[in-house]
Amino acid sequence: MKVFVLIERRADYSRYRPILAKMKEDSFFEIHLVVTGICLLDVHGKDINYIERDGFVINAKIPMFEEGNPDNGAEMVRSMARVLVGVTNELEASKPDLVLSGFDIGGNFAVTIAAAHMNIPVAHIQGGEVTGSIDESIRHAMSKFSHIHFPATQDAKNRLIRLGENPKDIYVTGCPSIDVLVNTPYMAKEDLEKEFEVDFSKPLLLMIQHPVTTEAKSSLDQIKETINAIKNKGVQAIVLLPNNDAGHAKIIDEIKNSGLKWLPSLSTIKFVNLYRNAWALIGNSSSGIHETPSLKIPAINIGNRQMGRERAANVIDVPNDQLLIERAIEKALFDEDFRCLVRGIENPYGTGNSAETIVHLLKTIDLEKVSIQKVFYEG
Repeated sequence: MKVFVLIERRADYSRYRPILAKMKEDSFFEIHLVVTGICLLDVHGKDINYIERDGFVINAKIPMFEEGNPDNGAEMVRSMARVLVGVTNELEASKPDLVLSGFDIGGNFAVTIAAAHMNIPVAHIQGGEVTGSIDESIRHAMSKFSHIHFPATQDAKNRLIRLGENPKDIYVTGCPSIDVLVNTPYMAKEDLEKEFEVDFSKPLLLMIQHPVTTEAKSSLDQIKETINAIKNKGVQAIVLLPNNDAGHAKIIDEIKNSGLKWLPSLSTIKFVNLYRNAWALIGNSSSGIHETPSLKIPAINIGNRQMGRERAANVIDVPNDQLLIERAIEKALFDEDFRCLVRGIENPYGTGNSAETIVHLLKTIDLEKVSIQKVFYEG
């Protein structure tokens, strides 16, 4: 089976990586890997370098973003138009048996639309989740263009059915990013402390805060609230720069001028090991919802970006307000009763066998019996 995969940013690579690794080991599969988006940009850490170091062959690179262009919603649309043309040409040339798409971002949305129009079966990872912002619209639209569904939870599966997807094409698989947390080799704490100039015996926040596309004009004010709260509490923090959704430029400038330690990106092994030793995650990344329960650490979820998403009891939801963020930091880092509760939770998004499940399903699903003609399922 020739499987077409497109990677746009570190968030989707973290989910694709364990799946790609298992397909790479199996002669049943031929991977056609395309890299685009911020993975090609120096300012965002140029994650294509990490993909190559992980041993994956990249078959094509498709420029999606242009340096110096406006930081707004219109440019997000233009970027999708660029990658849509590129992936259409690449699909036409590579002739895959299946497109494996995922999540709720522009590049994967483009390849899903293109493949559906070209009568190529699409298997979509993590459909059916509620996320808020433009991301939710993109995610549900991708589900309607897809033919096979790999949602992370039963709740997401039920939502897909309500969206009119046929239950026989839906397979609950968990979230593949948890596989990365479980299987990444451990690094010595001392080496990490030296490299990042931190002390893991003291409270440490890992901050990942992205712009909210529907609130792009408020991005600067929102990031100030978070940064000021962290600085006022006087705790250690490491900040990863955000993605490049509309509103990102002001966020990046504010982070770089904040005095907090920041990084554009990290290799998977360093990111996971830093994550393992953090005391809590803060920001609005989906990682706080999907992954922190497996690490048994609190997640301070700020604002509306993950609004309505299924979550474990370790998540502290708080608005973009400095005082309330400070209170959430206090609870996450110093409330021993809460931290004890967090250590006993289970992750609703799985236990770390998602990639194995997805790869097994890809090998056993008969693509000849997958209906390319979508029909609204009414039970």
